[in-house]
Amino acid sequence: MRRKNHFIYTFTALLILVAVVTGCKKFLDVNKNLNDPTAVPVSLLLSNCERNIAGNIALGSGLGGTMSIYTHQTTGRVGADRYGAGSAGWDGLYSAITNLNVIIKQGTAETRYTYAGIAKILKAYAFSILVDVYGDVPYSEYDQFDAGITQPKFDLGKDIYPKLIALIDEGIADINNPAPNASKPASDDFIYKGNTTNWKKAANTLKLKMYTQVRRVQNVATQVQALLATPANLINSQAENFMMPYGPFGTTDDRHPAYGEYNATQRGSVLFSPWMFEIMKGKNPNILNTISDPRIPYYVYNQKSPLGGSNPTPENCTEYRDGGFISIYFGSNGNCRDGSNSNTYSLLGLYPAGGRYEDGAAIAINTITPIKAGTGALPHQFITYADRLYLEAELINTGVITGDQKAVFTKALDESFAQMDYIITNFIKPSSAGSPQTVPLIATLAATTTYKTAVLAAFDAGTAAKKLEYIITEKWINRIENPVDNYTDYRRTGYPVLFAPAPAGTVTTVTGPDGKITPVQCDRLYPWSLPFNTNEIALNSNAPPQKVPENYKVFWQP
Repeated sequence: MRRKNHFIYTFTALLILVAVVTGCKKFLDVNKNLNDPTAVPVSLLLSNCERNIAGNIALGSGLGGTMSIYTHQTTGRVGADRYGAGSAGWDGLYSAITNLNVIIKQGTAETRYTYAGIAKILKAYAFSILVDVYGDVPYSEYDQFDAGITQPKFDLGKDIYPKLIALIDEGIADINNPAPNASKPASDDFIYKGNTTNWKKAANTLKLKMYTQVRRVQNVATQVQALLATPANLINSQAENFMMPYGPFGTTDDRHPAYGEYNATQRGSVLFSPWMFEIMKGKNPNILNTISDPRIPYYVYNQKSPLGGSNPTPENCTEYRDGGFISIYFGSNGNCRDGSNSNTYSLLGLYPAGGRYEDGAAIAINTITPIKAGTGALPHQFITYADRLYLEAELINTGVITGDQKAVFTKALDESFAQMDYIITNFIKPSSAGSPQTVPLIATLAATTTYKTAVLAAFDAGTAAKKLEYIITEKWINRIENPVDNYTDYRRTGYPVLFAPAPAGTVTTVTGPDGKITPVQCDRLYPWSLPFNTNEIALNSNAPPQKVPENYKVFWQP
């Protein structure tokens, strides 16, 4: 199996040396001697694991980038276009799980129970993502080298999920362990800075998310009602959001992965999707029609002005243009798809990437220079308060629990905008960029009140199915930074309705706002999961045959 040697991503040369020299099997052995200098402290491992998991699923990462295209939030000249992506995130998440296992084993032996508890919660989260994206994966026999298992079997996703719920409960129990800890997480815990109350809230909210995801194949009413009976035990405010911070440009550049387009020599791999743009503009006739979303200037930064403005001329021909917004279509065969337009394309803006707020200046990023083009300090959002409310609204809508779905949906909308202000003010801090910007608080804008009023009126007029579509579509818009969950939501609910360029294997055309006609096609049907890791299939004798992604459904799909 490929992962017999796991190299631990670290922040120091010492740790890199340890990982390279010892390898995973010996690494686990040396942890038996706490005085051995090659035993990596659990505090350093925790920091690395948190960063590693976020870096593998956030918007702009391999898996996050694939999922954002599959859910038509972004588009780009990459393999995911036309649904042809490979096994993104597999190696990175399993590497993190390996190190989490070390924390669990070593933390327990060293009486650092809080470290072990947090590691169990993170391990459950990482495995839940693997199951959600891939279906059946190695679980029970993974990382069992000490037991002589080098070719782990693939466990069924439906068998893994209950074990993950149990693992979360074990993590909470470890955190609650009254025995003295040799040390507890503090600044080495990037997510909650050692706040164990918030870790337990995140753990319970993760369970709520997982129960919601399996609701179509399992009766989860009792479990869900028990969790929602005490909201204070769940993520219940913006300050309790389950998030991984990223830093601004500095000596060590640790900006958000989606910020990478601002530094790219040739841009075009991560572009805002015309499909999502038109929905937010109110131009989709079937959902949010005529309702303009005030989040657009926060989500999209235009390097060009509308025609007749101060800087309207593109470098080369453009494929999709609506004023200053310039992008390409998913599945495009157009002759303007692959031209160099690095200083022309609209970029992910302040909120999805920590980049620039659209202030109408139409300044090309290369003119400002990348260092001055925003801070990049957007946190990765594992689960937020708004996400939790959207889950609750869905559960009420589908009859799993009783309640006032409009009241909960209204609160979810409110917290979606409050979340933006909280993150922009406390993390991104655009006024501190090299080319600083003053950004208005979005929650208090008159346009935001107008938008929410119109959305709720449309919600009131909808059928039960249409109401669910509004809930999931608004969650999709809010959840732009964590597209993996949007991929899961779409496969569970059928919402939001996604762009369909053409029946598989055929070509059709679409007409843009400027009248330009572009041929588009899709090579295959929609993939219900990602293909198994090719190295895993080749090197693990217990791996199943490679799947056909468009035919392979995860167990919680109806």
